Amino acid sequence: MVKLIRRRTLVVAAVVLFVAALGSSANAHVSAPTSAAATTISLGTKDFTEEFVLGQLYKQALEHQGINVDYHENIGSTEVIQAALRSGKINAYPEYVGEIVQTAYHQKTLPKTAKAWWQLAKRLLAGDGFALSNPTPFYDVDAIAVRKADATKYHLKTLFDLKRLQNSSQRPKNFSIGARPEFKNREEGFLGMQHVYGLTKLKFLSLAIGLTYRALDQKKVFAINVFSTDAQLASGKYVVLKDPKLIFGVQNVAVIVKQDVATSQVMGILNKVSAKLTTPAILAMNKATQISKQNPADVAAKFLKANGL
Repeated sequence: MVKLIRRRTLVVAAVVLFVAALGSSANAHVSAPTSAAATTISLGTKDFTEEFVLGQLYKQALEHQGINVDYHENIGSTEVIQAALRSGKINAYPEYVGEIVQTAYHQKTLPKTAKAWWQLAKRLLAGDGFALSNPTPFYDVDAIAVRKADATKYHLKTLFDLKRLQNSSQRPKNFSIGARPEFKNREEGFLGMQHVYGLTKLKFLSLAIGLTYRALDQKKVFAINVFSTDAQLASGKYVVLKDPKLIFGVQNVAVIVKQDVATSQVMGILNKVSAKLTTPAILAMNKATQISKQNPADVAAKFLKANGL
């Protein structure tokens, strides 16, 4: 998701260094069984388009190498899909590293680098019997966007500027944020915006992911929760507010896999796919699915073929 997205210099630098260190060992994997015989991966995805693309990428790559895949798309939010994973309904799914650390394990003391985030996530999961693939080069963080016209009118560049606006006589009547329901009760979400940035007068409107941009365009809300790789952000209609306190964490993607199916072959395939998922690559695939409305399976197949996967 042509980069009008928020720039986080320190995080990006850490991500680039970390991925570069991993690049020479795309086949590296966690300790795992070495036989893939009779392995079936019950692969799930979360409930938005980028996850559908990721799911198809990993699914098709595994199947191409003879791995049986039982595919479950659109399971739900992090909380919902984690329940499915731990109950055994699925045994693998792509997840954002920060979501593992903050939402699944509720860690309060957070790492300083992308590598440390991934290592912490890997260690936490290992204690519960799960492996974690190498992370993708691209990262996709939650972010807050406003209409470009409002950003210009109210001089909005960071989340701190929203606090200035809320305490001024210029505060608009629609001073609210539209976001998916689970965003409301997360420290790496609306709670963090209140606690860290002091946005106590910002109202919350629960919206399905597919309705947020429309609500913003229609001025039903003043701001919305977006993903930094959303294709819509390339339109020039929106401004993503910077998050100086980094409350939204580090969100490279890695695949969680139950240890009993995390064979060397399975993890090697996942790592090869992940290594190819750069920011330009995921932006192009998100544009194809979100804007051009192409089928995620077709988009994934084209990418895998082009990259010899």
